[in-house]
Amino acid sequence: MVSHILVIDCGSTGIRTILVNSKSHIVYRDYKKIEILHPEDGATENSPTQIWETFKEIVQKALHTPLLKIDAIAITNQRSTFALWDRQSGVPLTNFINWQDVRAANTARRMNKNPIWLLLRTFAFIVGRVLKNPLLTVTSMLKLNTDHTICKLRWLLDNNKELEKRCFNSEVNFGTIDSWLLYKLTGNKVHGTDYTNAAATTLLNPFMMKWNTLFCKIFKLPMQILPTVYNTNETFGHTSKEIFGKEIPIKCLVGDQQASLFGHRCFNKGEAKISLGSGGFVSMNVGPKPKFSTKGLFPLIGWTLDKKPTYKLEGQVATVGTFIDWLINDMEMFKSPVELDSYASKCDNTQGVFVIPTLSGIRFPYFKPDLNASISGLSLKVSKPHLARAILEGIAHRVMDIIEGMESETKISIPNLKIDGGVSNSDVLMQMIADLSGKVVYRSTESDLASLGAAYFAGLSSGMFKSTKEILNIKIPNKRFNPNYSLERRVKERKLWRDHIKKSEKMFPA
Repeated sequence: MVSHILVIDCGSTGIRTILVNSKSHIVYRDYKKIEILHPEDGATENSPTQIWETFKEIVQKALHTPLLKIDAIAITNQRSTFALWDRQSGVPLTNFINWQDVRAANTARRMNKNPIWLLLRTFAFIVGRVLKNPLLTVTSMLKLNTDHTICKLRWLLDNNKELEKRCFNSEVNFGTIDSWLLYKLTGNKVHGTDYTNAAATTLLNPFMMKWNTLFCKIFKLPMQILPTVYNTNETFGHTSKEIFGKEIPIKCLVGDQQASLFGHRCFNKGEAKISLGSGGFVSMNVGPKPKFSTKGLFPLIGWTLDKKPTYKLEGQVATVGTFIDWLINDMEMFKSPVELDSYASKCDNTQGVFVIPTLSGIRFPYFKPDLNASISGLSLKVSKPHLARAILEGIAHRVMDIIEGMESETKISIPNLKIDGGVSNSDVLMQMIADLSGKVVYRSTESDLASLGAAYFAGLSSGMFKSTKEILNIKIPNKRFNPNYSLERRVKERKLWRDHIKKSEKMFPA
């Protein structure tokens, strides 16, 4: 029987399973949706119980695939999303607070005004520049917002003082989705996570590779609820026999964007990939030492392979697929993404229409949580194809905001762009990104790059793959998009976009 890695990818809207063999071929796929909850304005939640029950159902089905031997399990997941559960019983005490949730906006503003925090940032600013210390420099620039789990956790505890008391009494576990699934898989025995997921919460210091004691003290957060942190390719435990009838080693936990970067084989400094799913994520490998930007791109841990860290910079567009789904399902402006793409392909300009695709505020480099989505520039000259093109251009420009920021801040030129995710199926959007960036865009014909990346980590851990060099030799077909815009046109288009953002910013408070 041929050996396989079973990968479970838990995203914002569903859970996917794939089986990968030693030749990196995906021999099985399955997918099941999970419900997104919006109990109040700004809220985006998931039920821990539903995630677990759906997880069990879809994994059980994969395990019963005939004539396949499962050597290991790998889990990749949306990061930052977290929940709290009872340490003894494992009963969830909260829903998962999704990474897109923006209810902590006021809490973030209040935390930024904390006198001790302001004093620390001032001290870090002065000393960091004198000593040229990257940790202090990053701390001096860190302005908390709803992207940061640390703000959402503080908001959650502020609104439930009894829960906060239980946290400080060591009765509660905190965990991202990978941590919850690991805990349940091991029969409530292992409370752990990996560095990629831990670093995405802002609770972990990526420079010192440990939980940030100072941040937790300043904002009065209970460190006793935090899980143990492991390397990305490590044995995290074994599945309980009571769940699947057998013990299977869990060989990888990894955040989805880091898994995707690894799946694209961006093993070298400067290589970058873009994932366009519910949200849009641009990730850049910056090598064995963390880099930072002065405008708010902060270092994350790309992975820790055999205890050696690789760092990355990341920027995100909060709503991409979510924005398109909203236009289709809620606003009924188009029947499907295919129709949207078809309309956009019928013209070569937007006739002056601008679409800002920010249903939950705009992130890097503007960081305006209250700057919501808008459509402007409508006139009698505008037809549906112009609007469709403006929608996709808005997404392309937001991606470009991040790419330009990364290159400017790191002084590293990205050689080309590797793109995956459901929204990347739009040829029009891929061409727009190529045109606006002036870079060749490669869209992989394999849609599950995050799952492949997780399989590579587990395969390296289990011995299925001997080295990253062996993985590099695996060929994955892709479609190439060459840039067509002149430098003059690229500069003009990008300036028009930035000018429009500046006008829009004036309508919203800082």
